[in-house]
Amino acid sequence: MILQILIIFLCIKTNAQSTSNVFSQSLNFSVYKTEDDTQTLEDILDSSRKFQSPDNFAKKTDTEDVYWIRLDLKELEIPQENNVFLRHNSFDYGEIYFLNENSNPPKIGLFDQNSISKRIKYDNYYSEIPIAPSKLKDKEFLYLKVQRVTFFELIENWDFSFSKSSNDTSLSEKVMQDLSLYYIFIGICIIASLWGLSFFLMLKKPEFLFYAIYTATICLYVCGNKMGLYQYVFSNNYTLQYWVSYSMLFVIQIMYCIYLIKYLRSKENYPLFHFLMTSVIVLNITSIILTILFYFSNGYISIYFNLIYTTYYLATIPVLIYLFIIAKNALAYFVFFATLFLCIFCLGRTFLASPKDGLYLNSIHYVIIGATIEIVIFLFGLNYTARIQLLEQFKLKEVAHLNEAKALRAQISPHFIFNSLGSIQNFITRKESVSALKYLSKFSRLMRNVLESSIENKVVLTEEIKMLKDYLELESLRFSNVFSYAITIDDELDEHSIEVPFMILQPFVENAIIHGLLPKSEGDKILNINFKMESEDIAICEVDDTGVGRKSTVKEGYAQIKEKQSRGIEVTKQRLENLKMTAEPIKIVDKTDEEGNPTGTKVIIKIPI
Repeated sequence: MILQILIIFLCIKTNAQSTSNVFSQSLNFSVYKTEDDTQTLEDILDSSRKFQSPDNFAKKTDTEDVYWIRLDLKELEIPQENNVFLRHNSFDYGEIYFLNENSNPPKIGLFDQNSISKRIKYDNYYSEIPIAPSKLKDKEFLYLKVQRVTFFELIENWDFSFSKSSNDTSLSEKVMQDLSLYYIFIGICIIASLWGLSFFLMLKKPEFLFYAIYTATICLYVCGNKMGLYQYVFSNNYTLQYWVSYSMLFVIQIMYCIYLIKYLRSKENYPLFHFLMTSVIVLNITSIILTILFYFSNGYISIYFNLIYTTYYLATIPVLIYLFIIAKNALAYFVFFATLFLCIFCLGRTFLASPKDGLYLNSIHYVIIGATIEIVIFLFGLNYTARIQLLEQFKLKEVAHLNEAKALRAQISPHFIFNSLGSIQNFITRKESVSALKYLSKFSRLMRNVLESSIENKVVLTEEIKMLKDYLELESLRFSNVFSYAITIDDELDEHSIEVPFMILQPFVENAIIHGLLPKSEGDKILNINFKMESEDIAICEVDDTGVGRKSTVKEGYAQIKEKQSRGIEVTKQRLENLKMTAEPIKIVDKTDEEGNPTGTKVIIKIPI
């Protein structure tokens, strides 16, 4: 877009130089108004008919009136080579009359079939007719018969001139400057549309899609005619171009109302506003249907469009004030200010336009500025909405992870409880009632702590260590103190303030005892649990045993393991993976002596804090 703007401004100087040498001469003209469409040129040339100066017509044109225009050629200097081009206002219907050639006058209206007049590129208000110099030779006057049916305008706005070359191939400095404004607006709309579409694809929220469609349609409406898009699509069918262009107004309103309904959740939050928006949608759909009917019936109601939309924007302001008063959240304020600016600037186009600007072409910048401000405000509003929705999604995902962690943790507790109850049963079976009572007392205390801590997903490290000690005492009692254990904490680790996932270490400790130390037939059976810091957000726990090692266990075919890991460790790995650890959360080191014989296993667990 920036490159296009630079090219435009670079071309302004060269185009201004090239157009300064083009032959162009304005023509004086006079007008005769009548309501009788059956009059011929001979009737008009009757001496009783009087042509008047354009200044004598105080009223604007009317759809029922026919205007005969007499162009004065007496002072015209006509080049003899090639055609000359008559530049004139783009009339809806019209004919051109050359004296002595009046049997089948050529059509010059945009809505006329086989019109010889073509609209000038980048200029909706003017068209041009190629004329052979021989047709103008020795002529004092040239006559036009025209009719205006699509809008009202002052006759004094009309302007006629001859030029040596086509105006369609040369751009004036003013046109180039106007185009730069359109290019900027197109760039803004493209960015806004792509932004809305990208967020729709990411969040799957319909308001972003309808906002993207809305910005695209308003861009097409504002810039379609100026940039020649309609002419490119519909060729020279100006009737279809005209109706499609005006129909875009209805499409814009429909997309805008649907966008507001989705954006504000108006059905739940603002029932009255929702009813009004739904009514506007129905009215606009009806208008599109009527537009199609008028197109096929060759009717024209567009002269009332400006009045209709002026009334529409005036009526919108009280609705916005009502929405501002009952606003339930910040979204309503974004709608209020964005739509208010658009309404004010669109009304400014109507009330601040020059009386000579019948098509409101010179005041289109009001619409562009208002639409730009509206788009920018809604970009901020949709950014705000996207932020809220993303936070909601993150919150939902976090809750889901917490629930999943609780479910996984719940899979550990039955595993541990089953083993502990098995130990108590073993004492009772062997009639060791004292050991059974002592074990049951410690088991009860441990289970109480587990149940109290299970409400939260994380616990302070001191609580986790306390539960590990209770568990180790139970296992030591259960296996008649056949192994010893020690828990060490690095001085850099503040166990009173650091939080870790609840019951994250118990499966590794259980695995070291059951599958490492107990199968060992001779030598010391020692379990060391070491806590230390790795970084600000990662703590390291090492579960180091002097057991038989994993290879010996598999080789000897120990029934508890065989070739699969315990369910508790699998669940714990999944819990750590859900915490989005960037590095490998669990590392298992098989310890050996100098001769390669296994001397135990060290499990290194990285715990996020």
